Amino acid sequence: MAKKTPNSAGDALRDLEQTGDRVADWASQHAILILGAIAAVLVLAAGVGLYIQHGSDARDRAADALALATSQYRLAMGADPNGGAIVEPANPELAERTRTRFVERFSELALEHEGTAAGAVAWLEAGTLQSELGRPDDAVVSFSAARDAAGDLAISALASTRLAALAEDRGDPAAAAEAYEAAAEIVRFPLRAASLTSAARCWVEAGEVDRALAVYQRVEATYPDEPIAPQIESLMAELRLAQRS
Repeated sequence: MAKKTPNSAGDALRDLEQTGDRVADWASQHAILILGAIAAVLVLAAGVGLYIQHGSDARDRAADALALATSQYRLAMGADPNGGAIVEPANPELAERTRTRFVERFSELALEHEGTAAGAVAWLEAGTLQSELGRPDDAVVSFSAARDAAGDLAISALASTRLAALAEDRGDPAAAAEAYEAAAEIVRFPLRAASLTSAARCWVEAGEVDRALAVYQRVEATYPDEPIAPQIESLMAELRLAQRS
């Protein structure tokens, strides 16, 4: 008798729908916590590193411009210009005007200092503000520019994860999976295992069970000591069992 793999996989997925919201909540919280932290680290590291790499005047000017724009944005939003959380202003119109103004500022900075790490970070900042303004299409353009400008720097991987998040928001899990996999290809990115796990989850959502399991197997083989959320482990175990039945 022919195996009923497609139906079995479908049954497994339907059985897991009751816990789907919890998986999505975990993934969202996981991304916010980890990517928020890594964003701060990468941007800070970029800002510091730009002053020492090669002693180039061009890089110094780019670093100065980025630091000034970032401090002025934070000040305009009522935050400490030297760092810390940015609390949403009580006046939403002020917040929107400020973000709109600094999207232009960071975009201009990125174009002016093309070819530097500061320029790539500026694209990243512009994309973040565009996302907050509810302009996802513009954010895709900025994050793509940041990814391309950063080359093999960790900033490129961070831009890819932002693109993945936008793809998930617009209901395109396949594009999200591809973006997460692209992030995992950046050797300098410390969250490669987490990106691959997210890619596997997105491939499941896209109905690409075989690709999901292949990516997950790669995580197990390449990063055996990396912790994986129990919900994801359970999901992959169910899918493997369904394929065998």
